[in-house]
Amino acid sequence: MSRPDAPVDDPIVARVVHRSMVVDHPGCRPVIKLMFNLLPHGRQFDTGTDIGFLAPGFGAEDVKPGLRRYSIESVGEVPFEDSVDITIYVRDHGVSDETGVAHHLTGLGLGDTVTVYGPFAYPFYPPMGSRSNMILIGAGCGMVPFRWLAHKVQERKLDWMGKVLMLEGRDTGLENLYLNEPGADQDQYFDGTTQRAFEALKTRYSATALDHAGSRTAHMDAMWRLMGQGGVYVYLAGYRSVAAAMDEAMSQHLRLPGRWQEAKNALVSDGHWLEYLYD
Repeated sequence: MSRPDAPVDDPIVARVVHRSMVVDHPGCRPVIKLMFNLLPHGRQFDTGTDIGFLAPGFGAEDVKPGLRRYSIESVGEVPFEDSVDITIYVRDHGVSDETGVAHHLTGLGLGDTVTVYGPFAYPFYPPMGSRSNMILIGAGCGMVPFRWLAHKVQERKLDWMGKVLMLEGRDTGLENLYLNEPGADQDQYFDGTTQRAFEALKTRYSATALDHAGSRTAHMDAMWRLMGQGGVYVYLAGYRSVAAAMDEAMSQHLRLPGRWQEAKNALVSDGHWLEYLYD
């Protein structure tokens, strides 16, 4: 059972103690590794949980809608001190950064301070049953939110027998079959361990016959077939608007009024539909 989220009205001030470039490849947005030192004030910061930063323009009265969360990559206690060092990865979106959080974080230098909220529980957990199937959908955000889920599944690689389908896209989240190609997807995993975890998932596609350049229609068919096999968990992360477009696309694709929403509601009711969406 995960710990409850920390109250958003009690932030902590953190100081930057390390900054380095992790991903700097042509065609990829740069990724910065940041380490913050902070006093935990009795809170338990764990690898894989999230910390939040407030987007510019939001104040104390509207913290929740303004928070942007980042997964903690590592946590280390500082010897002879009560503080901890927390490491995160941040992609620099430049002028396309819609909220301004990433641009602000990647502009921090050593010694700079920033207000941190959290920790917050990681929203995704792997199925308990080793035969359960999984569908991962990156709604305009790629596969980055699923990095720790991939790690957890990789830890069970010897007994995991479920099928996995990974889809992502900017319009509906269903445009592309995620292939984990090192040359094209450097900005998706940041490190070799995560690349290998996604590679392990890639070998478990439910539709291995899908062409690498499969159409969105083919991807929707593959997704619907896997959902029909039972024992499936759907993980959806990304922009709320893209997720809404996915719902509309699936509803139109199935051509039966209410069929998609009925299937989705059944998964939600069973705890098999897990999502992390933001505006």
